Amino acid sequence: MLQSNSDETMKKIYRIGRFQFDSYTEYKKGLEDVKKIKYISDEVDINEQGVALRLYTLIRQKDIKFQSVIGEDYLLYLSDLLADDYKELADEGMESLAVDRGGGFPRKIAGILCIITAILCFGYFFGNEYLDYRKAREVKELQESRETSKAAQYIADYINKSLRGETEEEVADEEFLAQPGVSMEEQEAEPPVEEPPSILPEYAALHAENPDLAGWIKIPGTEIDYPIMQSLDSNEYYLKHNFEKEEDKNGSIFMDMRNNVIDRDDNLMIYGHNMKSGMMFGSLGEYLDETYWKNHKRIQFHTLYDREEYDIIAVCLAKVEYQDEDVFRYYDFLNAEDEAAFAEYKRNIEELKVFQDELDMNYGDKLITLSTCNYYIEDGRLFLIAKKVDGA
Repeated sequence: MLQSNSDETMKKIYRIGRFQFDSYTEYKKGLEDVKKIKYISDEVDINEQGVALRLYTLIRQKDIKFQSVIGEDYLLYLSDLLADDYKELADEGMESLAVDRGGGFPRKIAGILCIITAILCFGYFFGNEYLDYRKAREVKELQESRETSKAAQYIADYINKSLRGETEEEVADEEFLAQPGVSMEEQEAEPPVEEPPSILPEYAALHAENPDLAGWIKIPGTEIDYPIMQSLDSNEYYLKHNFEKEEDKNGSIFMDMRNNVIDRDDNLMIYGHNMKSGMMFGSLGEYLDETYWKNHKRIQFHTLYDREEYDIIAVCLAKVEYQDEDVFRYYDFLNAEDEAAFAEYKRNIEELKVFQDELDMNYGDKLITLSTCNYYIEDGRLFLIAKKVDGA
């Protein structure tokens, strides 16, 4: 079994320059994109005024279609080129205002017009569309880093074990022999020493880069495939910061600062912005369609230490309540003090759920709650409750 998995992990990789492809089909798509980019470069002068803008627009409108990461990289190159052009345009406008060699008032007007043009262009290319594209690229890089780390660690473990010629039985024997003079029966009777859990291989590098990493969430068939952050100081920080801790209107998917994933809480609260672009938790609104919910129930949820799967059991609408009101707040349920407290929580969820399916939730279940804004009412919230799948 190990040999088969290793062979699969070490399968042939196709390369075009600095890009790599896991299959021949993807490699062929990359070659087609290279040909298309070469044709564009041969036919037009990218430095000619207006050319880069027209190309950028045609690609974004899908009039020119690319099929691989090579095409995505070319679009990013165009956007960077445009950003440089508009910065230069703004600088020229400022220079024309500062230097007046007999041009007088008309020259100043021309400078002002240049600055206005540059500002408008910046507004277009550094508006939501451009930033969303940048964000998508950043998230994809994090996803690739996660998968690369996982594969690299697996290969390293397999090679090291093969070189040592160890089997699982041999490793176990070495552990017993590590305490000379003590019988196996005595060693077996000793209570295990509690050690902090090991971080999963796929998250080790990312966690070293940002220790606020708390896990990963992916919902197959949707756009949700993101790292989960957790600031222990504030629930506000990752509303406006990304994985690199840079200010970002999209923020990050993040876990409530009150949650503990090692001494596991009954319910982990996970938040994300409802972005119009569909990024972060912008696609959770799709779950208000019952068919969509039933076709996308399974969540792959990993903490830094465990790989788990959950099924969405309730889609709910609520609102943020004022602090002085004595009302149910779904976002304050982290642990059930006893069975009666859990029953009260379940009763409240029954009242907030959108669909009338029986609520499959019992005392002792491990839950996660995904929460985002919803504008059906002022301070409205949409939240999904998912239950850990037995054996997952």
